[in-house]
Amino acid sequence: MILIALLGLFAAVQDDARPAIDKALVERFRALSPEQKARLREKVETLRKLTPAERRRLAENLDKYRALAPERQKAVRERLEKMTPEDRRKAVELASGFFRWLNARYGPIHFPRQAFFRWAAARRSVAFQGLKDLEPGPRIDALLRLAHEYRAAVTLQLRQHARRHGCAPPEQAQALEDLTFEDFWKEADSLSRRCPKSAPGPRPAEKRDR
Repeated sequence: MILIALLGLFAAVQDDARPAIDKALVERFRALSPEQKARLREKVETLRKLTPAERRRLAENLDKYRALAPERQKAVRERLEKMTPEDRRKAVELASGFFRWLNARYGPIHFPRQAFFRWAAARRSVAFQGLKDLEPGPRIDALLRLAHEYRAAVTLQLRQHARRHGCAPPEQAQALEDLTFEDFWKEADSLSRRCPKSAPGPRPAEKRDR
């Protein structure tokens, strides 16, 4: 938990502000072994190199983690603890390179990152698992293909949902197909929020690759 607390502390740091010192956190840091302190210092140096946008995303993810039920938090911690340093490095590289490319290509984009990765891991498991073995360039190309497949899946599900619940005119859901890649995600999110029923989206429970 001290790692999560430190991540939250550094994610909140801005160039023009300094957070108050948490004495309890300092004491917990002092109680760590030299090896644990060294690993934390490495993570702190990594955090210092993040761009403001990356820090904001980290802060948002930490907020989402804190909002989880205790048993979900425990499951997340256990999953992270089972990952080797190499697994963590590859996971970070897998996402960060692609989203840096998206930002450079399209600018700020309303792309559902976590939902996309859940969908890819569940519905395109073979392709998703193979991403870590690709070089950065081919990996971005493969992720972009998956992102377009995910867009098609979201479009289909929104159309089916709107038709089933009558929460949006059919032509409005159909019009999603004509939007540019960057405009699609904001409109799809807006459309899904208009329905009082549960928000549609690819279900990660289906594990088969299709």
